[in-house]
Amino acid sequence: MRRHALFAVALVLDLLASGAALLVASHTWQTITAERSAPFPSITKHVTGRTIDAAPTALALVALAGVVAVLATRGSVRRVVGGVIAVAGAGLIWRAIESGDAVSSDRARDLLGWPFTGCCFPSPPSRVEAPVVWPALTAVCGVLIVVSGALIAWRGHRWQVMSARYETPPTQESDPAKTAATLWTKLDRGEDPTD
Repeated sequence: MRRHALFAVALVLDLLASGAALLVASHTWQTITAERSAPFPSITKHVTGRTIDAAPTALALVALAGVVAVLATRGSVRRVVGGVIAVAGAGLIWRAIESGDAVSSDRARDLLGWPFTGCCFPSPPSRVEAPVVWPALTAVCGVLIVVSGALIAWRGHRWQVMSARYETPPTQESDPAKTAATLWTKLDRGEDPTD
């Protein structure tokens, strides 16, 4: 029963953490505000995590695909899949930490689509707000993915293969002469050998 519990925990951790990382990446990670001189209004752009850095989304997708790969593999191949999931989680932590800092002035200007410079279009933008909550949540998701991958790499080769119950059990090869003798014996006794 413990094997099945570890199997379920590893898959659920991977599934929830990678799904949460994808969801978190769709939120606003940074807000760029450019103040312009009167009478022009200020320009504000809300930038999602995917726009700041696409790597966390890609790594979360790799971890999510790992759920299917674990179900489809067995033995040492499953351990390799667990290692790949753990590496994706570590990469997610690293990229979340890197994305926690506010973007540079040049990057902010590019994200605003800055076409001009001058009195009405100041360069660089005056303010970039970068709350750490979303990168921190992404890093937590990465930690959970690392734990899931480590569990799979450590114990995955011992877990039951999901499709094993649908496979026919291996038959033992028998001597054809014995099989024929058994059939004739059953016929001699009046039994139907096809039953």
